[in-house]
Amino acid sequence: MKIYKATHITDDIVNAFSKLIPQLSPDSPIPSKSELEALINSDNTMIFLAEEEDIIGTLTVVLNRIPTGNKAWIEDVVVDESARGKGVGKKLTAFAIAFVSGKGISQINLTSTPERVAANQLYQKLGFEKRETNVYRLTLKE
Repeated sequence: MKIYKATHITDDIVNAFSKLIPQLSPDSPIPSKSELEALINSDNTMIFLAEEEDIIGTLTVVLNRIPTGNKAWIEDVVVDESARGKGVGKKLTAFAIAFVSGKGISQINLTSTPERVAANQLYQKLGFEKRETNVYRLTLKE
């Protein structure tokens, strides 16, 4: 298995996102090629991919500089249903942690819904600590 940072967007990557995003969030729109290109060309967003013969997983890291320090958020972690339980999520997350380490980042944050039991166990095994906080969302209508 190969884990790498996307540096350009191919049709294979676009097709992978069209398959993976609905598995993560069925109501979310599938990003277009131009949207994915904008993300990887951003200074603060990185997309990591797991690939065997095909792309089987993805993870996004967003870097934030705020008054309390430089922080990173891991977002949109999804492994294809056919590849779950094979360590793909672990390898993606470990790769992201290693990539962020040494870049002046004081914290890496992520959220995971409680029903994603395996994912929550994985994050704790990798050293993430559950925080006692409330997460709020305001959905804006466009």
